[in-house]
Amino acid sequence: MKRFRNVLGAIALCSGAFVQAEPVMSLITVNTSDPAGYAGWAKSNAEAISKANGAMAMGLCSPTSGAEQMGDHYLWSFFDSQESTWSSDPMNPTVREAVANMNVERTVRTWDNWRIVRAAEVTDTGHYYNLYVKTDNPGGYIAVLDELHAEMKKRGYDVSMQVFMGDTGATTGTIMTSFGSVSAAEVGRMLDARSEPWVAEIISKVEGKREMTHGFSMVCQTYYAAAM
Repeated sequence: MKRFRNVLGAIALCSGAFVQAEPVMSLITVNTSDPAGYAGWAKSNAEAISKANGAMAMGLCSPTSGAEQMGDHYLWSFFDSQESTWSSDPMNPTVREAVANMNVERTVRTWDNWRIVRAAEVTDTGHYYNLYVKTDNPGGYIAVLDELHAEMKKRGYDVSMQVFMGDTGATTGTIMTSFGSVSAAEVGRMLDARSEPWVAEIISKVEGKREMTHGFSMVCQTYYAAAM
């Protein structure tokens, strides 16, 4: 399974304590009854669109459970900074040409930006469990997530963790945690561990201090990753 460590390294550097840049995920929620057709269009145009937009990576995620609407899919792009994101023209000539050549009926439901607070390796295919949380103490909540993930790695769980914070739309201020693996079974094994005492002990630190608002699973593919 291909892992794009160059993209991970660049994002991790941008989110470091001594660098002012905030890496960003642009996330477009698209609804279509032709997922294969839309995926084919996205894959064939990902490199051209990413280069025109200045994005570091681009891909598509499809829910396997918990979709807000049946037929939803998530077209994502990673940028190395807010400056890069805001400098991009989302309707530049390359994008307009690609959209004009799309032979798939689809509806764009939302188009939002998420700050990348914790980055992980970008893989060509991965399975993920995502959770939306509202909290008045995001720093404290993320510290507990870091502790949980570190303990998972100590115990041999091959699961990555990404953390995003909503910047726009209805998800502004929402924390989205994404636990993932190239193996769907490994994500399931991680979820099984929620009943274990060591997980309960760590999670107890945020009980009553968070509101879980939405959870969903998905499979994601990376269609383009910039060479570094």
